[in-house]
Amino acid sequence: MPYCTNCGTEERAAQRFCPVCGAPTSGSLGLSPMPQPPSGDLRHEAQVLLGISLDPPSQSRWSILFRFIACLPLFVVAVAIGFVAFFVTVAAWFAALFTGRVPDSLQEFLTNALRLYVNILAYQYLLVARWPGVTFHQRPTDQVTVAIDHVGLRRWSVFFRIVLSYPANLVSAVLSFGTFPLLVVMWLWGLVAGREPKPLHQALALILRYQIRYQAYVCLLTPTQPFRGLFGDGVVPSMVTVRDGTDATLTPAAVPTSAQPLPTRWLVEKATKVALIVAVVLGVLVYAVSAQIERPFVTRVEARVARSLLVSSHSTADNAIATFVRTVQGCPTGDFQGCAASAATRAHRQLDGIVSSTFIDDLVPPGSRGEADLYGAALAALAAEMVSVQTLPTAQSQMAIIDDQLPTTLADFNADYQVLDGELQISL
Repeated sequence: MPYCTNCGTEERAAQRFCPVCGAPTSGSLGLSPMPQPPSGDLRHEAQVLLGISLDPPSQSRWSILFRFIACLPLFVVAVAIGFVAFFVTVAAWFAALFTGRVPDSLQEFLTNALRLYVNILAYQYLLVARWPGVTFHQRPTDQVTVAIDHVGLRRWSVFFRIVLSYPANLVSAVLSFGTFPLLVVMWLWGLVAGREPKPLHQALALILRYQIRYQAYVCLLTPTQPFRGLFGDGVVPSMVTVRDGTDATLTPAAVPTSAQPLPTRWLVEKATKVALIVAVVLGVLVYAVSAQIERPFVTRVEARVARSLLVSSHSTADNAIATFVRTVQGCPTGDFQGCAASAATRAHRQLDGIVSSTFIDDLVPPGSRGEADLYGAALAALAAEMVSVQTLPTAQSQMAIIDDQLPTTLADFNADYQVLDGELQISL
């Protein structure tokens, strides 16, 4: 069976040029038997091959207009499958850690889940025209194909897979942010023209391929990092020289569409690389701007919640001390010690509930942590004095705490509350 020596695509009947890379296929020119893959278990260059048309299809404008709505039921299915795939990935991690290989059944399930995911994403990204439906297995009519080499894994790379995937995850996040501006342009363009611009179509296809390869790496389906081929597998040539020495323009349309397989080796236009670089730059900018917007918003939310809890805790503490003082003032002289100790026990129970909650350290903005620590220390001091009143052996020593130390501690507590409350109001 002859194959193109330039990209490895199988030759089909009545083709003069390779439908993938455009190399001439007439006679024996450019053709040779496809070399057999090396024997043994490949561990270094396992491939995740994504097949999709690099020519943007014609699409219904109504389909483009309501694309997001049409994707909603697909997203529900994808979330459900993703939930199951998480636990399957955990099982695959343990299996690969001990055996150096993901079991066939787990590999098949995760590959099928990834195939479902990529068909949904391709439809969302306006890369395909037909609604993909929900299927867990590859069909001849699929607009996107996925093939993943099932190979052995190094145990140490399995153990540290989360750490090793961090750089790829960062790039994936940047590309995801850069995808939004491209999608907006493609959506508007498609509404007007009914077909997406080819450079943007190919750029989004490259982003999709990277994301799928990244997911395959995280799910232990491949030991290969997803970076290779981020900017395509080469630039498509515009002219070639055939055997008689004349130049012929490569026109993929000259080959019947039905004879063109979905390419897995992607030769893209130069404009595609430019569009992808723009997407990366936009992704970095959007990522930086979103971080600057998100952090103040999160800080305001934290400050609002912290202040609400602060006001509640101060009110509880203030009422507990006020009730304690009123109770002590009404204690009979003959049983003052027992009465005061009982009142202190009730007050300590209320104060201890506030002290044991660590909402201050968890919620206050970093700039107010010092004031929060002072407030927490003053609250703990009030609780400690209630313990002293409970345990002191004489009424005179109890009165010394109540008359001398408690007013000072309460004043410090109220002052620290006012300072912290002011800091939180500034953060709102």
